[in-house]
Amino acid sequence: MSTEIKILLVDDEPLERQAMRFLLARERPQYQVAAEAGNGMEAVNLAATLRPDIVFLDIKMPVMDGLTAGREIRALLPETRFIFVTAYGEFDYAREAVSLGASKYLLKPVDGEEMIALLDELAGDIAVARRRQQETARLKKALKEMKPLIRLGFIMDLINGNITAAEAESRALFLGITSLPRLALLVDIDNFASLAREGTEIERQLLKQRVKESIEQATAGWPGALVAPVTRDEFAVLLPIDHLEKERDPRRAAIQLGEAICRQVRQDTEVTVTVGIGRLAERVTDLARSYAEAVAAAEFRLLYGGDQVIHADDVATRSRASRSLPVQVEQELAQAIRMGERELAYRQASNILMKLLLEQERRPALLKMKILELVALAANAALEGGADPEAVSNLTLAGSSEFLNLDNLAAMRERILARLADLADQVATSREQRNSSLIERASKFIEANFSQDLTLEEVAQQVYLSPCYFSRLFKQVKGQNFIDYLTRVRLRAAKELLLNTNLPVAAIAERVGYHDARYFSQVFKKQEGYTPSVFRKIGGAKFEGSAG
Repeated sequence: MSTEIKILLVDDEPLERQAMRFLLARERPQYQVAAEAGNGMEAVNLAATLRPDIVFLDIKMPVMDGLTAGREIRALLPETRFIFVTAYGEFDYAREAVSLGASKYLLKPVDGEEMIALLDELAGDIAVARRRQQETARLKKALKEMKPLIRLGFIMDLINGNITAAEAESRALFLGITSLPRLALLVDIDNFASLAREGTEIERQLLKQRVKESIEQATAGWPGALVAPVTRDEFAVLLPIDHLEKERDPRRAAIQLGEAICRQVRQDTEVTVTVGIGRLAERVTDLARSYAEAVAAAEFRLLYGGDQVIHADDVATRSRASRSLPVQVEQELAQAIRMGERELAYRQASNILMKLLLEQERRPALLKMKILELVALAANAALEGGADPEAVSNLTLAGSSEFLNLDNLAAMRERILARLADLADQVATSREQRNSSLIERASKFIEANFSQDLTLEEVAQQVYLSPCYFSRLFKQVKGQNFIDYLTRVRLRAAKELLLNTNLPVAAIAERVGYHDARYFSQVFKKQEGYTPSVFRKIGGAKFEGSAG
């Protein structure tokens, strides 16, 4: 066995310890005897320092007996295994030893074969426990690394209305968020389109990071504030209000925070920002409405200029009649883009634009504001669908700058439809690339481990997919199911061994992952038309002929 095992031998008789050490050195040299002790007190002290995996404990010893020592070591090292050894076979001793976690109660003189068999069994248990601990540690590390992405996903779901109250509470608890937000702000970098045309991508990303840090600094005094980048030049700020005193107006407090954000960004960077503020949501599930209002308010920068705070109350009425589109209609478009369905997204967007054009025909400025909301919704949906952020930003910026300068409604409609369909295409392309990459990783894992007892579930776990989804995706990308692919890999290796070695067929079967040589021969004949032996004979002759 390859498992590293540290053993502590505890017996008041030196000859007994010497006999056990000799047996271990001869039969299992890979098991390390870390130390010996002549009484229970020495054993406790050595165990605290050496942390052995297995302790042989003589029950009857001077100073401190084995059972007492076992209790103290168990308190220090809960995972340590005990094997109690004694010349006394009383049931009471055995029962207490078992209560301390003893794997077996051995009587002197110890039978060597019994002792080795027990040690091997414990070593196997220890190996399983270590693998489980390593896997748990790996998963915890991966989860910790993924938390920022999970947090961003939570924020995106909140501002897009893709979450129930129960889900919001559950995910907030997982992320350590103690108070759910009820108010949304949008922070938009002024003139970012012109800034983006200047300098390098690294400079743009550094600028965005500096702006984000300034926003976080300005919101640090607001308990529970959530800050996240949502598009190329925008940041969402979601605010809980539980900490506000009853007499303090949330609207006024949010405006003051927005002014603090503008000051902080202006102080820390060479750019300015516009802060749009939505209205207070009654429930966390209404936060998408507050965010949409913040987006719409921020767009009034086009009329009022940047570097200021604009509240939804100051630029639009509270009447629900002013809302052109039901939330469901917008969500259906977002879902089509999120799934990368170009034709469906095009049809839904066409219907939405037709309705907007009919209702807003005499108010082109308001129409542009509504379309900006639609583009922002589509961009967020594309990001959620996994599209490349840079491509989404480029499409969104290009589309916004194009249609804002158009006065022809028909041209505006066609331009926007094309951009929204392009966003759906970006999602589809990104998904195909991601799926191909995942299946390629899975294929390499199969080819590196085909000799093991591989299962679909184990391979799916390697790429963090559910077995059901992995199975469908594997067949979609590879054109064959998991079992057929694994079989082809194994048989390819088997043919190489048949042609290039003199190994028996049974040994080759074992090497390529088949423990039953008869079953291997059946599979081989079904695939190749020959049994392995016949293939070796015919294929070997062909191989030698081609070599000559």
